[in-house]
Amino acid sequence: MNKKITAVLLSALMACGGMASCSKSKSDSSDNKSSAVPEKTTAAPQPAETTVSTTIPATKAAVTTKITTKKSAVVTTTQPDSTETTTVPVNVSGSGYTDSLTLASDFYQAYLDHEPEKVYEMFNEQEIKCYKELMADELEGKSPDEVFSKESLIKAIDASMVMIEEIMAEFSDSENDRWTADISEGLFTEVTEEELSAFNEDLGTDYTKGTVINYMYYVNADNGEPFVGNSSAFLEKNGQWYVSFSSLMQSELINQLEV
Repeated sequence: MNKKITAVLLSALMACGGMASCSKSKSDSSDNKSSAVPEKTTAAPQPAETTVSTTIPATKAAVTTKITTKKSAVVTTTQPDSTETTTVPVNVSGSGYTDSLTLASDFYQAYLDHEPEKVYEMFNEQEIKCYKELMADELEGKSPDEVFSKESLIKAIDASMVMIEEIMAEFSDSENDRWTADISEGLFTEVTEEELSAFNEDLGTDYTKGTVINYMYYVNADNGEPFVGNSSAFLEKNGQWYVSFSSLMQSELINQLEV
């Protein structure tokens, strides 16, 4: 499953992302699996801007549109035309997120709260479908719908969260230590039109905006210890923002799937 997606959006994540997912302990541990996690003496980084510590839950709203229709009555000298207002529900499909900062804050909070289903709901179904088609020839005859089923993907996200929690345990003084995700607008890198165009062309999607977080920190609120967390990308379509499924697959989840 090494199909290369040429967009720089994914290249950045491949180079910088998944640092925490490749590490299960501090760099001075005996297994020495990764140098991405800083030593415990590393000072907490200064946040680029005001840290977002609260989250706004996503909602999926049904938009109601009022349509006024004019019905002609029987023409007489005593009865004029009448006007009747009919309320017609119009369902608008979307993620419920209208800005990338709120989405990113909820994404990392879902990792802190261990809610893999919530992360899955942040994906765009169109992108999942396009990614399945792109990877179909790389699955050695296996069904893309089976490999990338909702159940399998949620299981992979769950495994990713477990790895983050294992690192948190290494940087905790007790099981009751509290953790936060240091997320602010200063962490975002905007995707250029050329990068987004290449991404859309590779996948067959039609996103109009994109941002990437290459580096973020999980911070122990009790002892101040930080470590580098998982990178992420966020994409916009029709005014709705989504966690980029294909980017998260390439940088974080591909090694968690049973293929």
